[in-house]
Amino acid sequence: MKRLTAATLATSALVFGASVLVGSSRASGIARPAYTCTAADRQFIQTVSSNMFQLSYWSDALTSQDADADTVATQAKAEAGQIGATRPVDRTLGATRALLQSMFMEYSKAVGASASGKDGSAHMKNAWRFAADSQHLLAGAKNGLAAKGCDVSPLLSS
Repeated sequence: MKRLTAATLATSALVFGASVLVGSSRASGIARPAYTCTAADRQFIQTVSSNMFQLSYWSDALTSQDADADTVATQAKAEAGQIGATRPVDRTLGATRALLQSMFMEYSKAVGASASGKDGSAHMKNAWRFAADSQHLLAGAKNGLAAKGCDVSPLLSS
């Protein structure tokens, strides 16, 4: 009985070791993500670049009191809608689209809450988190997208 138990353990260890070796060799051969750069992808990059510029403008206008909070919140919501209307084909840009649309909506909610005397900090933290996540995605895809003809550098500098 002891020999049977020892043989079973030895065989199990051998099978486990072989599984680890096969699994690690497959893992090291994981293909890089396939990037695309279609007209829809370039349209997305252009739209986001424009909307990030507009958000900066409206944020500065709010800070300098050249625009009221309701106007800025409405503009941010409209910009979220514009980003949502895009349809990038590239998977990374598609994921970035969702993050940026959420970022604009959270920013709109933060400004709206502050305008009505409420604490908008939770919404602002969410907006910053979505912005950081989108930056991370785009930074990781920058070279792959550039090789296909899509330059996301303007989005990384926003």
